[in-house]
Amino acid sequence: MTYDDNENTTTVRKESGSRPSAPAAHRFSRTRFLTDLRATAAALGAPYSEAVTNTVLDAYDPAFREGAVLWRTTDRPGAGLDYRFYARRPLDTVTIARRAGFIAGGDPLAELVQEWSGLYGGAPEQSCDFDAALGQTKTWVYLAGTRPLDDVLGVPGVPAALRRLAPLFHRLGLDHVRHVAVDYRHRSVNLYFRARGPVAPEQCRRFTALAGAEPPGERLFGEMAAFLSRGAYTFSVTLSAATGAVERVAFYALKLPENQFPSLGCQLRTFFATAPSYDPEDMNAVAWSFGPRGATYVKAERSHSGDLISLIRGWNTFFSRSETTDPALAAPGGGTA
Repeated sequence: MTYDDNENTTTVRKESGSRPSAPAAHRFSRTRFLTDLRATAAALGAPYSEAVTNTVLDAYDPAFREGAVLWRTTDRPGAGLDYRFYARRPLDTVTIARRAGFIAGGDPLAELVQEWSGLYGGAPEQSCDFDAALGQTKTWVYLAGTRPLDDVLGVPGVPAALRRLAPLFHRLGLDHVRHVAVDYRHRSVNLYFRARGPVAPEQCRRFTALAGAEPPGERLFGEMAAFLSRGAYTFSVTLSAATGAVERVAFYALKLPENQFPSLGCQLRTFFATAPSYDPEDMNAVAWSFGPRGATYVKAERSHSGDLISLIRGWNTFFSRSETTDPALAAPGGGTA
């Protein structure tokens, strides 16, 4: 690998069965995954518990075997090693997590996941994140298309503190959401917007200001602009579920061009060099995260198994440097970015 220091349409899909699984050579192997997780955690100096991991794999066995799996970490000091599955068929991960004791029975964030999953005739799909030492941390919901923000914030379980932010997001042109997520440990909610591209300095300044963060300097902004999708890109906002405070924001470059990476520190170079991928096509991704008081860091994701690229292509995901835009962003009534 080399590290470069320089540099569709909205769909609604209701499925009665699973999507085609990955070819056998690219599918998840529990034995191989445990070996890889142990080795990658050791290379990164990240905590790892085989007992906790086996409990997770037991609970979600079909999702790992049939779905797509990726690795995730950050360049923050002491960062852990995470992994995620994307299911290929409808899956009630909340009920599984409750039965396994991963989340409390009455957790309002879990109830919110279920409400989001019931939108659009039950088309949204759930996935989960796990820490290699701690177990389940997060539940994701892919909304099966590019959806109006007001639909997402309008379900009954959304805290009023979050619902009140809708006008602010609209003023910034953040009108449409692709994914939502809840973090059970940090008690936060994530909204993953499809933002109008290409990213511009003023747009970036306004977006980072949501979290009380300074915008990136000229060099970093240039690097972000070089790798983000140009037609429309993924922009996320992390919100305190209790107060609605914007804790951080992030800009995502998904599926980097082959063997091309932005500037990375030692930790993330080790991650990309060590975490194995068995997919026919690698999915390497980075996200630049901005928070208050200079809390800026880089997230990194890498495919592991299950042919992740074929799955997210079916979601109309826009990859690094794509010129494709989303017709939903041209709909009347939205704000301007």
